[in-house]
Amino acid sequence: MILVIGGRSKIGSALLDELSRRGEAVRALIRSGERGDFPSGVEVVVGDLSDRPSLDDAMVGIEKVFLLCGPREDEVALNRNAIDAAASGRVHLLVRSSILGADPHSPSTFIRDHGLCDAYLRESNLSHTIVRPNMLMQNVPDSTMPSIGPDGVFYGNAGPGRISMVDTRDVAAVAAVLLTQTVRASELLDVTGPEALTYHDVAERLSTTLGRRVSYVEAPDEAVRRALSGLGIGDWMASGLVELFQDYRRSGEDGYAAQVTDAVLRLTGQPARSLDQLLAEQPVPSA
Repeated sequence: MILVIGGRSKIGSALLDELSRRGEAVRALIRSGERGDFPSGVEVVVGDLSDRPSLDDAMVGIEKVFLLCGPREDEVALNRNAIDAAASGRVHLLVRSSILGADPHSPSTFIRDHGLCDAYLRESNLSHTIVRPNMLMQNVPDSTMPSIGPDGVFYGNAGPGRISMVDTRDVAAVAAVLLTQTVRASELLDVTGPEALTYHDVAERLSTTLGRRVSYVEAPDEAVRRALSGLGIGDWMASGLVELFQDYRRSGEDGYAAQVTDAVLRLTGQPARSLDQLLAEQPVPSA
């Protein structure tokens, strides 16, 4: 049986769909009070990454684990709890969702925390694969499109950085292969989309999709931080997002964030989805 931790995330929900289509026995961890609207046949267990005994219970009868923890101030401790519980439960394989460029010494909080979690997993006795997706492509329709103003302008602090955004469904498909098939994957797998785009490129794609001129305008970090905080996501999350895009700026036009890998095609047999494909699926808002 496969335990999915993080099944309510974009990647996790796509993974549950994929595993269900494959007919796998799956258990999903949810917190108390959460709704478990998962595909038919998915077993639900209540637990919390901060509650080690609940994780021990969730691991009973589990052979493989998918671990995804969203960005939180205590993310490192939460991941360590899950890794320790999997090791104690003699799990055969743990697939952890990290981030491209994860580095325990990074000035970016998200990238540093993932780097620390990855290092802890490597030091464990668990058989594992660390899947490191680049920025999720779904952020464009979910966050960028709603931020476009009446003048067709959206703002950010990405600078000239090029980012090989990846579709959440492709990350899930890669994880499903790792969890269900005997594949010889390395312990580290970078997963990207098919092309590296600047946010000016994103604006051009949005112009085509929406049938009107859309432009990207660079904004100072502090202005972006204030705008994000004003959305009610909290100062820690707002600062983390600003730091992430600062790192993309440092990566520049040809750095780590711009790399394109063949992981999706190599493992799934299907090419990675493009931003154009994702945008074509979106309903076009009325004028």
